[in-house]
Amino acid sequence: LGFSHTQRGKLMSKGIHSLKKKSVRGMAIAVASVIVLATGCSSSDSTTTEESVATDAGATDILAEATRITDLAKAGLVWAATDTGVDSTGIVAQSGWNGPTDAVSSIEEGKNVQVIICSSGTACEVAGNYVLEAAKALGWNAEVIDGQFNPEVWLTAFDSAIAKKPDAIIAIAIPDVAVDAKLAAAREAGIVTVSIADTPASNSQNGYDAYVSYRMPLMHQVLAYAVIAETGGTANTILINDSGFPNLVTSNEEYAGVMAKCTGCVVNQVEWTTGDALDPVKTDAVITAALAANPDATHIVLPYSIPLTSVIESVRKAGKGDTVKVVTKDGDAVGLSAVVKGDSPYLPGVGLDWVAYAGIDQVARGLAGDAYVAAEKTGLGVHLWTQADTAADGSSDYTKWVDFKSEYKRLWGKG
Repeated sequence: LGFSHTQRGKLMSKGIHSLKKKSVRGMAIAVASVIVLATGCSSSDSTTTEESVATDAGATDILAEATRITDLAKAGLVWAATDTGVDSTGIVAQSGWNGPTDAVSSIEEGKNVQVIICSSGTACEVAGNYVLEAAKALGWNAEVIDGQFNPEVWLTAFDSAIAKKPDAIIAIAIPDVAVDAKLAAAREAGIVTVSIADTPASNSQNGYDAYVSYRMPLMHQVLAYAVIAETGGTANTILINDSGFPNLVTSNEEYAGVMAKCTGCVVNQVEWTTGDALDPVKTDAVITAALAANPDATHIVLPYSIPLTSVIESVRKAGKGDTVKVVTKDGDAVGLSAVVKGDSPYLPGVGLDWVAYAGIDQVARGLAGDAYVAAEKTGLGVHLWTQADTAADGSSDYTKWVDFKSEYKRLWGKG
């Protein structure tokens, strides 16, 4: 996260021009309403769509499915076999361990793992600290390197990590396309590389050896169903897109795809950059203009929680605090704190400690010469946090549904 205009030109960036067409684009400046998705209709007349009412059989079905999924996600975990292209019926309650079942063939103590995080002060840092915990369980040494939300720093961080001659490097929320040459250098040096929260980019020549999905596209689907259920199938969403991160673009596509099933729902996509998200003044300019362009909006959907507090304040300042809900995903402390305060109604998330243990498991398999686990097969389920079940300090505990730590330790021969 955190690209300048020049840096973003070096990364794969995609935007959504319609639900049926995808294209690669460079940086877009904040406020243009790129699409108005008259979901469920072929007409581009947004006025007609906004006035439509979800009364047909299809709308009734999607509202029933949205309610089912939302209730399941509030009660516990929901799971799907893949992150994308999932029909609503493929999202089901998770009652147990859905992760790998093959034990790691051999584990040697004393391995060194370098952990490069997108930036300190974020969910990346929290996950990075859990990687240290998981590594310690194997008798390994690990340390965290701060990527400072800067692609140039990511490159130097990889150089620093490689220079330490580690056995493995885990990168958290750093797209492979941004560090492609460094991944090649690590592979040449015999270093196992694992990504947490990224997915393979189509124009990355090298890529990481293994990936752990943070299930962001699935979280966005759960979020879409929650919005449909809350509004009775009449949601009007301002969907914020940061095209510097391929996985975030895919997540927005999944959100829009769910909304396309809702005949009374509208999606208006607005582009911004992570630089906009990090600057409260720029954030306010984007949100204020978006609300003015979409006066009937019911929700603003953010790709991450970085600007959540600023966006909530912008909505209040615009006099929309009672009519526009601000929501995001990931289940990190910033988002959960907003839920506790009642500033955001709900937040889909997965365990940051769970993805960390999954990342170390991938490293262990790579060092043992075992087959890696597919990115979406690490068993992570999504929970929809609400004020009713969110801890006052913004913490979260997924082991009450699935004791994933014990499952991984069993696979590692650690009891």
